[in-house]
Amino acid sequence: MKKVKIWKYSGIFLIATGILHTIVAIALGKDAFLEIIQDGVVNVTSQDYARAFALWFLICGIFVILLGQVLHYYIKKEQKPAPLFFGYSLLILTIFGCIVEPISGFWLLLPQALIIIFANKKGV
Repeated sequence: MKKVKIWKYSGIFLIATGILHTIVAIALGKDAFLEIIQDGVVNVTSQDYARAFALWFLICGIFVILLGQVLHYYIKKEQKPAPLFFGYSLLILTIFGCIVEPISGFWLLLPQALIIIFANKKGV
């Protein structure tokens, strides 16, 4: 029986996390986004923290999707796990995020970071 190497899906997991983040951003920020559009889009967040938060929440989700796509491309091309430094960087970011905002989606990144780290350590 062929053993599934879960690290091969690291990019896909990150893409899925980014998609979930983006969906939540749109759902929670729909009123702010409508106001941004109604006010003409240009320079409409500088004095409105709710709009700025909604925008950055959305942008972060999209950025995670893009990062996941790059990671997926790397894994497919190189046929090896993401570099160890990426796993540790993701782990540090995740721990910091979980401490600062314990009730959040940061927890979704913890298994992803550990998969990358252990894949490099043990060749999983």
